[in-house]
Amino acid sequence: MIKKAFGNCVWALIISLVAFAPNGWGADLKAGIEAYEEGDYDQAIQLLNAYIQEKPRDEKGYYHLGNCYLEKGELDAAIEEYQRAIDAKSKFWEAYAKLGYAYYKKEMYDQAEETVRKGLEKKEKGELHNVLGMVQMAKGMLKDADFSFRKAISFDDENPEYHKNLGEVNFKKGVLIIAMQEYNTALELDSTMVEVYFNLARAYLKQARFNDAMEAFKTAIRVDPQNKDAYLSLGDIYMLDGKHYPEARIIYEEYLKFGEENSVALGNLGTSYYFLSKMLPSLVENGDTLTQADMSTRASQYLERSLGPDSENPELYLYLGKSYQDLKRYPEALDAFLNYEQALLERDHEWAEKDADFWVSKGQVQAEIGDSASLEEAILSLSKAIELDSTKTTAYSYLGSALFEQEKFAEAIPFFQKRAEADPDNANAHLNLALSYLKLEKYQDAVEPLEKVVELKPDKASAHDLLARVYFNLDRFAQAKDSYLAELKLDPSKCEINANVGYCYLQLKNPAAAVPYLRKAVGCFPRNVSYLLMLGQSLETSGNIDDAYEFYMKVLEIDPRNQHAKDGRDRIDMQRF
Repeated sequence: MIKKAFGNCVWALIISLVAFAPNGWGADLKAGIEAYEEGDYDQAIQLLNAYIQEKPRDEKGYYHLGNCYLEKGELDAAIEEYQRAIDAKSKFWEAYAKLGYAYYKKEMYDQAEETVRKGLEKKEKGELHNVLGMVQMAKGMLKDADFSFRKAISFDDENPEYHKNLGEVNFKKGVLIIAMQEYNTALELDSTMVEVYFNLARAYLKQARFNDAMEAFKTAIRVDPQNKDAYLSLGDIYMLDGKHYPEARIIYEEYLKFGEENSVALGNLGTSYYFLSKMLPSLVENGDTLTQADMSTRASQYLERSLGPDSENPELYLYLGKSYQDLKRYPEALDAFLNYEQALLERDHEWAEKDADFWVSKGQVQAEIGDSASLEEAILSLSKAIELDSTKTTAYSYLGSALFEQEKFAEAIPFFQKRAEADPDNANAHLNLALSYLKLEKYQDAVEPLEKVVELKPDKASAHDLLARVYFNLDRFAQAKDSYLAELKLDPSKCEINANVGYCYLQLKNPAAAVPYLRKAVGCFPRNVSYLLMLGQSLETSGNIDDAYEFYMKVLEIDPRNQHAKDGRDRIDMQRF
């Protein structure tokens, strides 16, 4: 601030002027200075104007009045009062320093330099060299500014403002070691200089010393807990390396408590929640447990608030779309993805391998929406993903599935094959391939992928069932029987499988082996004509004609016109008589 910038020497002068003021003139001046020091600038201005009316040739009144206007940001009024102070006392070097600083604040750098150099002609003082250095730094004269700040330090090496400015010019020159040395010296002299912690953190960031930069901003927050910019800067650093999303979330939420609707902070907070939903199964907050769905919801809410017509970060649309996708809000996810795509196209973006993930996500969402138009669009999106990066195996699966949903089974097969080849341990890839073959009634082609599914998922009863059915259709009854037995072992409650095993044994001409399985099937379904008839036939063929006769009669009780049962009954009657 201005009071610090001019150091202790100015205030020593002020104190001496007041202490040794003659009786009769100091009352309004002293009261004006006290009001200024208390921050009551309007009261100070009123008192100092009253003093100037009584003492129009006293430079001190104009000087302090200029200080009030400077603190209020009324630079033209400040310049006018400092000039009056100089007019009243041409060797008043403090007024030259402040006048030069006021011109500097107005970015009138030539006038500022001219004023300060006039002051230096009157008297060599550190504050004049300091203001000159600030002007030179603003004009890009970095070597000259470096010299001026060092000159200021030679007059007062315990002024933290001078060391801060020397650090700043060396930061601009890229001499980071000196910059950090001077920043640290400034903080040793005045540990409350929050701005210097910011500058020091910037220097650390230039050297990719993220942890040191974080600590600098943390210290700034401890020094001034109400400095919202420190929270924002610390949060931004946490976002840099992709490892500190939990900390970033906390810091940005603290920042938002200041009531700032900052789109960058909102976007980064939403992004933090998105990545946390991927990193953590749950998150504890104030004793409550946030699920991944809760985190995805918060991500979408903050990202929505961050986005506007002038949003400059297209990736926010990407994370918004992914958050909606996680929440199964597919139409909203698609809208966000389309906005992301449009924003990139407006920037003449050329799609590259790194963009394949976006096209996969977009295609997945379109496939989930599922109407015919969306499925067509899904095929285009997923094809684009594969075009950009042929290793995106999930794109093959979703592309195959989109074609499958459109009953384009033959077209789906190559993509399921590629997914299976790229990821041979993925059971679903082999299953999807088999299902496509089955839809085309290519049973023989379905065998190999189904056998792979069973190999990968030996505990999956439905896989054994599907493979058994394929074997059955191919008249490969021995293999069908083994698959049905494996299914039955996994799920004994599926009683009807016993009938399938029995039928396979019958086809293998082993009726005796079929009998116990068919008895179980009939026990579960005592009025199932097919099961009763097969059991009768198995018993008859294996020589147990009495039991066989009983089951043929049960069939006829249920279906008196069943010719197979009549024939069996008649055969046994002929054997008996």
